[in-house]
Amino acid sequence: MTRIIPGVEIQVIKEIVPQQLNPSGVVALIGTTEKGAALVPTPVSSYAEFADKFGSSDRFTVTKDAKQAFQNGVFQVVVVPIAGKDGARATLILKDRKGRDTALFTARSSGEEGNKIVVKVEAEEASESVNMSVTDGANVEIYEGVSMNSSSDRYLVDAVNRKSLLVTAEDQHSSTKSPNNNPAAVEGSLSGGKTGEISKADFEAALERLEAEPDVDMVAACDITDPEIHALIEAHCMKMSLDAKNRIGLGTVARNEAIADIVKRTTTLASDRFVLVAPYGVLGAVAGLISKLNYYESPTFKAISGIAKLERKYTPSEEMEMLKAGVMPMEAQKGRGIVVVKGISTSKEQISVTRIADHAVRGVKSVSDLFIGTLNSPDGRSALRGKITEFLMRMESEGALVPSTDGKEPPFLVDVYSSELDFAQGIVRVNIAVRPVRAMDYIYATIKVEV
Repeated sequence: MTRIIPGVEIQVIKEIVPQQLNPSGVVALIGTTEKGAALVPTPVSSYAEFADKFGSSDRFTVTKDAKQAFQNGVFQVVVVPIAGKDGARATLILKDRKGRDTALFTARSSGEEGNKIVVKVEAEEASESVNMSVTDGANVEIYEGVSMNSSSDRYLVDAVNRKSLLVTAEDQHSSTKSPNNNPAAVEGSLSGGKTGEISKADFEAALERLEAEPDVDMVAACDITDPEIHALIEAHCMKMSLDAKNRIGLGTVARNEAIADIVKRTTTLASDRFVLVAPYGVLGAVAGLISKLNYYESPTFKAISGIAKLERKYTPSEEMEMLKAGVMPMEAQKGRGIVVVKGISTSKEQISVTRIADHAVRGVKSVSDLFIGTLNSPDGRSALRGKITEFLMRMESEGALVPSTDGKEPPFLVDVYSSELDFAQGIVRVNIAVRPVRAMDYIYATIKVEV
């Protein structure tokens, strides 16, 4: 606007500031749990919270790995419970004072654990309401003055569904008139709960649900040694990396598995996106360790906690054979504890290098998203280049990106451009080269002896 009357015109230009990246070190654990809704990804930030929401029984596969992960400093765990085919929830039908069905109680968790739940109703014959308790032996829930009057603010079904962590309630719409449609005094256990058979389809469904969880950057199937399930996890991680939601899958070898069989696994699953951990029993601890480390730190020779003894001790030759095949072995070392011998994926690439590249991808996408619709001028493209350079310089200052040892190659290169054809199609291209720092795994010493 051209001013006619003398004065001051002010324009406010908002600086484009990239959003903070999603936290690194969020681990998704897939497996069976004592309780909790199946196929519902649920984040937890401590083992106490996990035990409260999913139970603490070691009979279920997620429990041990979740405990190990938290003992080793995991940032956050996203639990995806699976119930398995033909699994069933325990139920109990409460009868009213006339013997008709009035309320159906169903265990929130699928499987035999629901059969432990006991419902006790205390009621006087002429009372307008009842008192009720629900317990699984470890937890007790009390409901006082509830009734089957759906217009009441103490409606039993609403009270249970709103408060209970153990059961859900469903009105059976008894034909008995109130208050005789209230549950009669009784003490009974839920029954019919059955643990289902876990199949490949259950893991496929769980991985599909995880696609909507942007914060996850590691995925593990708890206590699963099946190569087909490991291949599913690797494929999921590869798929998510196409949309800059980069992830690394973790898997474990079987109990007492022969070295030849372990080595065979990596011939069909050689990927930067999958880590095979040996021996059996340390998967959760390794996930927690990697989560705790900065994205540019290598887990090599880092110690894990919460493990008193390895399931199997490998000889140096066995360790060498596994490392050459892309397996990540653990070893008990005097004065160090149980350590990762070398932090590599099944492609033999260092885990830290992959995580640095993933961090760069997420950062560049986060910056670029803010510039969509503003790049139709050289100034806009120059601003994008500046913001990407700023982000990569921050990675350099953290020690994640480094120049070549002779100093001739910089830590990163950035080029933002649009050809005439690209410009006509609304395309801007960003070329980036980064040089991730590598873990220095070997020290060669030369000793000169003068005589």
